Amino acid sequence: MMKWFMALTESVEPVAEVVETAAQNALVDLPLFTKGLLTTAMGLLGVFLVLTLFFVTIKLMQKIGAKESSQQ
Repeated sequence: MMKWFMALTESVEPVAEVVETAAQNALVDLPLFTKGLLTTAMGLLGVFLVLTLFFVTIKLMQKIGAKESSQQ
């Protein structure tokens, strides 16, 4: 059991490398207010993207339905 645990811990990256990677990220250094604005903007962008996809899907389904009803 102990050999298995030691094999798992040896394959994990050292914590120092993970911290250095996070420190190099530009988003980490931003102020909290800017992070909040960025999060809000991305959230709103996602919501409007989904609404646009729903709109396009509904319009496409309406066109398909109109073509089927005109053929009959």
